[in-house]
Amino acid sequence: MGSRNGLQNKRVVVLGGSSGIGFAVAELAASQGAKAVIASSNPERVQKAIESIGGEAQGQAVDVSQERDVATFFAKLGVFDHLVFTAGDSLHLRDLVATDLGQARRAFELRYWAALTAVKYGSPHIRSGGSIVLTTGVAGRRPRKGWVVASSVCGTIEALTRALAVELAPIRVNAVSPGVVRTNL
Repeated sequence: MGSRNGLQNKRVVVLGGSSGIGFAVAELAASQGAKAVIASSNPERVQKAIESIGGEAQGQAVDVSQERDVATFFAKLGVFDHLVFTAGDSLHLRDLVATDLGQARRAFELRYWAALTAVKYGSPHIRSGGSIVLTTGVAGRRPRKGWVVASSVCGTIEALTRALAVELAPIRVNAVSPGVVRTNL
């Protein structure tokens, strides 16, 4: 990777970057010469992640479910090169009849609405040649019994990604579906 992929001296913003996949993205970006900026809801985890990454890593606690907080974060951050949205919580997999619809709405709040909010307020600050990466899952394409909410969220993110790619071009917009990954979630 290194400078061949253009990460040297680039600012990579990772929402959900204090743990799991987001932390791994921020850590790898920093190891390739990027200036990692992480945001996550837990201030202690943000601080630990910054210390662990070292170098020029920065971060702050941001509640991505609060539009005003996200707007303020990006307004203060200024320009950057790449936005990665990995914020999420554990998906609760259960049959529809046993599904708590309040919990299902919260899943959409964090995984869809927060991603849309981040892109709305972050994209105007992305430099030419920059990109946006959202995260989704296999449930959107290959649902299983008990995955109604998870499948719906993942399918929505895939559709959002396609629409954003058209709307925000030439900014590259992609979604990755890493499959099942053992993290603290």
